Amino acid sequence: MLKRRINIVILAVIILCSVSFYELSFLGSAMQKMAEILGGGIIFVLILFHLVYSNQKGIKRNFSVALLFILLSLITSMITSYAARDQRIVHTMFAQRAMYYYLLYFLLHQLKFEPKDMEKVFVFFAVVYIGMHFLQTALYPRLITDGTVRAERGTVRIYIEGADYIALAFLLYLQKFLRSNNLKYLLLIFLVIAIYVMRGGRSAIAIQTLTVVLFVIIDRKVQSRIFLVMLGLIGSIAIFFIFQDIFGELVNQSKTDMAKGEDYIRLKAIRYYMTEFNESHPIAYITGNGKAYPHSNYGKLIRLTTLKYRYYLSDIGLFGNYVFYGLFFIIGVLGICIRLLKLKIDPGQSYVKYYFIAVIIGITTSAAFAEADFICMMVCLLYLVDTSNDASLKNRESRLENSTPKIKSTIMQKA
Repeated sequence: MLKRRINIVILAVIILCSVSFYELSFLGSAMQKMAEILGGGIIFVLILFHLVYSNQKGIKRNFSVALLFILLSLITSMITSYAARDQRIVHTMFAQRAMYYYLLYFLLHQLKFEPKDMEKVFVFFAVVYIGMHFLQTALYPRLITDGTVRAERGTVRIYIEGADYIALAFLLYLQKFLRSNNLKYLLLIFLVIAIYVMRGGRSAIAIQTLTVVLFVIIDRKVQSRIFLVMLGLIGSIAIFFIFQDIFGELVNQSKTDMAKGEDYIRLKAIRYYMTEFNESHPIAYITGNGKAYPHSNYGKLIRLTTLKYRYYLSDIGLFGNYVFYGLFFIIGVLGICIRLLKLKIDPGQSYVKYYFIAVIIGITTSAAFAEADFICMMVCLLYLVDTSNDASLKNRESRLENSTPKIKSTIMQKA
């Protein structure tokens, strides 16, 4: 019990560091960045400690190869940023601090974290995020966070680190509700939906809606689909009338973006960074250019390109990650996605696969695979998949062992 509590505290501290303590304003920018570095340092130190003092046999790591490709990309891109972009190694190491959270996967295997405890941690941080979001909304225009907070599209749009936990908790509680029809799970579900609508993110709303539809259609353990459809219609109508002004603004914004050619801007950004940007350094097509440090000449080039052409690397998702980290990073990410979808996991953790389906759908517009909060949560999910897959294999072996004596007995009787 003590070990479980210590593990929970360790993971909670690492998660808090990965979300930069929710970018609380009183901490200041420097402290928030140091928190992110602190989380990576804790992971590294604990891994070294376990390597020296622990010799426990662990379960199979199904994602080690893919993650090693990603870690390799940090080294190759760092070398290229120094040799081709004239950016100091120490600056690149600081700029790519979020990527060190991939090491958490290996630490979790050493800690032998309990899956049920991890789900409780996910829900806890989802509730904290929900509280932060509504508190900031109530206090606006007074700001308590340095995250993106602005009034537009008929609402106060708030983007704070850690939003991935509400997306995951939404699917976890949706799974519990769909399989039990227990109304107690609806409170968190509707709070998350309210946040998505209030944030005014059209892509996020569309992706979550599609994921829910897939869940209801595909999942075999869903109870009473007719009841769920009726409840969904009633809930949708209620949400529409509550947030009617926001939906009206979203429609108007979509029309404005179409007139401006917003999607075309993204295509132009992809074409520029995939061709012209690397013309003088073709090796970067393989190694990547390295994460840009804001005050280096390389960082200033990125910022100038953004200001002049509105080519935001964060808006082109995996393509933007490729510009920084290269081919090895892409191989690692695709390896994670393919491996995860192929593995068999416990039905109680099906929400993990549906979450990754949502991630894959939005992979071209989200740079999440290079963001500390998402990486931290994602490797936790990969660990859950490993434990679930290990349990499935053991159950299969147990069934085979139990059936072997019966088979031998039948053969002997026939003989």
